[in-house]
Formats: sequence, structure tokens, C-alpha cells
Amino acid sequence: MEQITPREFEDDVRRVARALWPEAEYGGAEMVSDREVDGMFRTAEVVHMVEASMSEKVDKARQVGPKLQQHLRRHRSSGTLFAKSWFVTFKDPTAAQKQILKGYDPAIQAISFDQFRNKLINGREYLTRRAEAPWGSAVDPKTEDRRNLSFYIPVQVTFLRSSDKYRSTNSLSVKQLADLLADGVSAALVGDYGAGKSVTVREVHRELARRYLKGTNTRFPVTLNLRNHYGQTDPAEALHRHARQIGFPHGHQLVQAWLAGYVYVLLDGFDEVATQGWSGSPERLRDNRRAATRLIREFTSHRSQGLGYLVAGRRYYFDSLSELSQSIFDSANHEILALGDFTPEQAQRFLESLAGQQKALPKWLPARPLLLSYLAAQEMISRVVGGDAVGMSPAEGWNWLLAQVCERESFIKNGMDGQAVRLILERLASIARATSQGIGPLTPFDLVEAFVRVRNQRPSDEELTLLQRLPGLGGREDSEEGTRSFIDVDLASAAQAGDVQDFIRDPYQKDPPSNPAAWSSSLEPLGVAVTAHLLGDEYNPGHLRTAVRGAVNSGYDVLAADLTRVAMELNADIPESSDGKPVLISGVIVPELSLDEGGSDLSGISFNQCMIEQLFINGEPRDGQLPLFTECSFGSVFGRLGITDLPIGVFSSCEIEEFPDGVDRNAGILKAESLPLGTRVTMTLLRKLYLQRGSGRKESALGRGMSQEEAALVKEALRLLQREGLAFYSKQTRSAVWIPDRSAGPRVRAYLEAPRVGDDPLVKASRALSSR
Repeated sequence: MEQITPREFEDDVRRVARALWPEAEYGGAEMVSDREVDGMFRTAEVVHMVEASMSEKVDKARQVGPKLQQHLRRHRSSGTLFAKSWFVTFKDPTAAQKQILKGYDPAIQAISFDQFRNKLINGREYLTRRAEAPWGSAVDPKTEDRRNLSFYIPVQVTFLRSSDKYRSTNSLSVKQLADLLADGVSAALVGDYGAGKSVTVREVHRELARRYLKGTNTRFPVTLNLRNHYGQTDPAEALHRHARQIGFPHGHQLVQAWLAGYVYVLLDGFDEVATQGWSGSPERLRDNRRAATRLIREFTSHRSQGLGYLVAGRRYYFDSLSELSQSIFDSANHEILALGDFTPEQAQRFLESLAGQQKALPKWLPARPLLLSYLAAQEMISRVVGGDAVGMSPAEGWNWLLAQVCERESFIKNGMDGQAVRLILERLASIARATSQGIGPLTPFDLVEAFVRVRNQRPSDEELTLLQRLPGLGGREDSEEGTRSFIDVDLASAAQAGDVQDFIRDPYQKDPPSNPAAWSSSLEPLGVAVTAHLLGDEYNPGHLRTAVRGAVNSGYDVLAADLTRVAMELNADIPESSDGKPVLISGVIVPELSLDEGGSDLSGISFNQCMIEQLFINGEPRDGQLPLFTECSFGSVFGRLGITDLPIGVFSSCEIEEFPDGVDRNAGILKAESLPLGTRVTMTLLRKLYLQRGSGRKESALGRGMSQEEAALVKEALRLLQREGLAFYSKQTRSAVWIPDRSAGPRVRAYLEAPRVGDDPLVKASRALSSR
């Protein structure tokens, strides 16, 4: 909305008047002495007459002057109530207008809309104070300053789930995001850690603020960092606290402006208000998340008509998009937007602006702004884009990068080489697994503990200072000063693999380097792959089986789940023991499990009351060699069409949120006979590779659900995707895996929405597959 209409301006003036004089909340336009008045507002002591105009002409003052004069005279003569007359103009009233009105009655108050609105709240002052405060987790990579962020490269924003109105919209700019809010649309903006959510929220705030200060919109943005409002459920209290934190002295005015419908509310970090603890019950965990997000629902449920809300957070904080919608918006209409990694072009611009780097990034490295900022600030980009790193698999690449980063930051003068730095970082990564997100925050005590574990002595004052600058760690805006967190989930996952590998190699250790009993966060898929890579082909399968049982016996259920997934990655067996008692893993949140045809014998494992975010069933796993699942909760089950398609006798009293490969998804595409066969196969492969969490899909699983004719085109379609840079082949340990290039997400979504039209080479090439 670049310019308001006279009618909208009158409505805004009336809205301010009702907020200024709450007793007159039902006041508005009236006929007085057969003449229409823009607003009459009666309180116990004063009767206000308000005329509003966007005109700067003198004739407008002559037109409203008699009405305002008569209002004052009538109440003076009655002697009952005090009267006030207001002439509110869009811009400052002209000198000629003031003179004309003064001639009618000196008591007529001619003021601009800004002046009238400032009686409710000084929006300009708020925006000035807010601009000087931190923006969520956003930080300048070179200075660690959270207030002065020097630059912004736009990141692709797409609709993850949209209403019919926006079904054909491929992506949104910051300006279009602001337009959504101005049009009254509420939206959730989700993305991975480090994808730039906080910076994007800041840019939307700036765009809305620009319109307000320019006068093209009468409403202004208020942006809250939700991590500062843990435990709060009342929006008014949250606004008061927010005002105090940024140094705005009029918290009550901020509340008034919000109630009056003059505020766009932007809430950053819904994933940072989590309630503590994991009780072992999936239902209880969902209840906790709903309780934690009550403040957001209170904001969105009390929004004024025509006012949109923007709420941002990590995509996989909730089990599903349905849970996100219910927890944040209840039944209110909304859109869900996704923030992707940089496109290759955006990453190039970003790196050129930071480090003058022009080479392409390796495909295993996610193009997340926070991670690239860190690498550029540490002068590591040139190492990442050169040599053998470009062709590495994700596990190889992250293991290599972690070694390079630690070597770069080694404390040579203090007798600490890169390997010692890595060991300390691995200890800290394990300690961070006790936090809800698995990345921190880590206290100064944690830093000292990790150092002592590696060096067997307390750090000196100089070493303690150096520990604050360990590679891969950054400061966060926490209540306790001096805390650190890992700057990237993948970096933390790669480091967390170290202690898991050590436990497998020595499962009899009485005092592990870290405390697995305190872990609440499971390894991400990358951490599992790095662990398998570190073990290599020389690992002892017997040690792995012993480690799983030893972990459970010691109460390390999270570690036991990690070890089971490593066994799956290595195709190692954990069969039923001779006594027939399975290894019971209870109360663990597992990001991903994969049961493969020809895969591991896991008949000796039983998962009880666990939450598995994603389960992949690839091909036809062998009967009698699958783990048991009892009272577990699953977010998504891939590779099966529905409940009746699941292996028999494996799932008992379990809940499953969705089957993404059901007949209404990939099977629906394959049955769309109006599409060429090659197009259908290509679309199905792209859905499996891109529209799910995880780092890739095993080649043996990609033809699941296809007919013989369709499956025959899979290899050719994969070669097409490889030529187009949309997927690349990786041999991870014993499994052949196809990995998507996540930066190509917008291109993939555009093709899936319109596979028959457009100038994308995929349109013609996929169609041609049918005739080969």
C-alpha cells in the first residue's frame, strides 16, 4: 500500500480518536444539524468534534470552519460539557488554513495527523529506539555487533503452504512480504538455523517503518525477540517489557497503539520459547510446545482487522505444519512461508561483498548466511572452495572443514595444536546436546570443563580468554553474559560425531569424555554420517553392538539411538540376543530413521515412547529383521502409502502424522496421464529429494512406488538432474545416496508447479525422457 485514500485516512483518524478517548469507543461519523461530521466522540467531561482532510486547500478550512465553530458555541451556551474541535490534516496544516480557522474560533485546534497520533504514541521515537536494539540472533560476522548490521543480501522466500489467492506466487521480496502484512495477511516464516530469519524480519520491519515515516502508511511495525519473553502469556505485559528493553519510555502508549490497530506485530524466534524437559510422552511434548507459544496465539487472536502478523522460527521445531498452524494461529487464516539457503548467485554476491571471493562453493556446504559470514570473517572461504573439498561428500567435507577450522584457530603459542582444539570443540558440542536445540548456549563453566577434560588441568587466564574465541562458536543475546553457542547446526553435528565415535571404539569406558545421560538432542543425519565416516571400514561390528547395549544399560538412551542409526548407516547388524530380550530405547526424539531393503538386521532393537520425526522405509526390508516400535509418534513416514501398507507386527499403539508418499502425493503425480512419463518420473524424484528434511535419499529407495516402466527411467532422470546441477551422487560408506542442491529449491518448486510450461531446460528434457 503506497498511498492511502481519503476514506482510509478518515478511518485512521477515527481509530486514533477512539484510542485517545476510550470512553467514546463507539463514537464516529454523525449528522449534526443536517451536516455530516467525520467524528463525534463524547466522554464524561468533553465532547470532541473531529474533521479530517488530506487537502491542503484553503477552501477545505472554509468548508469545515462553520461546523467546528458551531460545535464550540453550542456547548459553551449550554454550560453542561466542555467542547473541543479538531481539524486533522494528513500533512501539516498550511498557514492559510490555520488563519481561516482562527477567524472562526481561536479554540479550533488545527494539527497534522502525526501530531494527533503522537498524543496516542510517538511512533517515530519508538522506531528510532528499536533500530538501535538487537535483532534476534542476527549478528555482524566480523564485529559480533547485534545492532549495526552492515549489509543485507535478499534470501529467497517461497510459500510452503498457501491459500488459493497466492497459489501461483513463486517467491516474495521483502517489499512483497510487507505488502502481505499491509493487506492483513498473517504468516509464519520458517527456515533452518542460520538461514537469515532474523535479518529478514529486520528488513520487513525496516520496509514497514519506511512507509510509516514517509506517510504512505499510518501503521508502524513493532518487532519482539521472543527469547526475551519466555514464560509470558499477556501481550500487554510483553509490550511493556519490550519497551523497557529498548529504552522506549512509554510502554503504555505502545499497548494503546496495539489495541487501537496501529501496530504490525513481528515476532522473531518462536522456537526459542520452548518449555523445559522431555517427559517421554509425544503428547506431553506437543502440549508443552503449545503452552510455550501461548503468547503468540494471544497476539494473533487479538489482531485488528486489516493488520497482518509475521512470526518467525525454525521449521522443524514443530512435528508438522499442522501443529505449527494450531499452536500459533489456532483457527485463524494464515500463510506459511519458507526461507531457503542462498541461490548460487546470491551466495556469490554475499561472498564478494564479504571477502571478494568469486569461486563456487562445494555442494555439500549449505549456503546459509550465518555460516558463510563466519567462514568469510575467519578467512576460511578460500580453503573451502579450493582443492579436493569441492568434490567431497557431506560427511567427508564437514570432517575436513572441522579439521581446517581448528587448525586455523590452534593455540600455537600455548602448546595447543589443531587436534587439541578439535577435541575441546567436540567436548563442547557434546555438552551442547543437553540443550533443546543442541547448539547451546554454553556457559563459561562449560568451556572450562571441556578444557579440563582434554588437558587435565585448568586453563590459565590467557587460555580462558582464548576459549571465548573458539572456532565455530559465537555470542548470543542471552541473559547471562559470556555464553557461547555453535554458529551452525551442521558444524555442531560434525563436532558431536567425535564423542559418539570414541564410545563405539571403547564401549567399556567408565567415565565418557562427556555426559551422555544429560543429552536431550539426538544427532542430526549429518552427525550420523560423519560418525560412520570417522569409523571407516576398519570398525569392529561387535564393538558397535556392545556399545548399543552398554549405552542402554548406562541410561544413555539418546546415545543408544545415535548408535543404532550409525549401525544403519554402516549396514551393521544388531540382531536379537540369545536371551530374546531386545535393547529397549525409550523417550528419545529421533530426527530420522531409515529401514532399507537389504539393510541392517535390527531385530534386537525396540523403540518405546519415542518420537521419530521422519521414518524412511526403502524397498522391502527383510521380515523379522526390523526393530519394534511401541507407543511411538511419527511425524512423516516415507516409502509407504498408508497404515495398511506398513510392515506387519512392527508398529504397536503408534501415531503417524502423515504419509508424504501416499496416493495423494507422488502416486498422484505418477497417475497423472496427461503428463509425459518422463515428466512424471522427474517430478517424483524431485519431490523425494527436495520436499523432505534430510541430506539425501538412497538410490535404492527412489524407485519405490513406481511401475516397472516408470522405474526404468529413474537412472536416466537422475543423470538429467545431475547435469542440471539439481542433485549429485555421493558414495557414503556402503550406501549410494543422491543429494539435492538445496540452493536450487526455488527453481525446483517452480518446475513442480508448472512442469509443462516455461523456459526451464527441465521442461523439455524431462519430456524427452519418455521417448528414449
